[in-house]
Amino acid sequence: MINISDITSFDVIVALIFLVFIIRGVWIGFMRQLAAFLALIGSYWLAGRYSDYLMPYVGRFIENPKVVFFISFAVLFIVGAFLLILTGKALQLVMDISLLGWFDRLLGLGLGAFKAFFVAAILHMALSAGLSSSNNLVRKSLSSKFLARGAEIVQEVIRNPELRRLFIPREPAIKPDKKSAAGPDQEKKQV
Repeated sequence: MINISDITSFDVIVALIFLVFIIRGVWIGFMRQLAAFLALIGSYWLAGRYSDYLMPYVGRFIENPKVVFFISFAVLFIVGAFLLILTGKALQLVMDISLLGWFDRLLGLGLGAFKAFFVAAILHMALSAGLSSSNNLVRKSLSSKFLARGAEIVQEVIRNPELRRLFIPREPAIKPDKKSAAGPDQEKKQV
């Protein structure tokens, strides 16, 4: 059984992350969340792929090539994001009209929980790599056991081996001795 005194501040932060993402997922629904996510990725891809085609037109008004690229990229990114978000809203309207709004919100809850787990796993990975493992914030956390596997999966996505090595959880510099773990009174009796 979980005792309230066992809950760390890290557990509270993880619970709040899940609460915010799940409430937002139910509120917004799956289609709009998915559209926003795809808008971010799709707009980036669209702008990166087709900004060369827009650059000659922008170059007529601006001479600096860096500014021309930035403006071309930004315009395509914003237009792409706007169109993809509108597509998501249209799909949500179709779901609402077909009386599947509840299903959209249920799927939104699931997507929100997935996004919360992803964010919490990244937070766990950063804290366990940045803090000493003797620090109780992550080590004694109830949620740490569950988030550790998610952090391992996130680490596998990092391609740069040097960067991946930076996110490996740290071991304590001085490991506790079993004799000293017994306490100072026990050590005196043994001597």
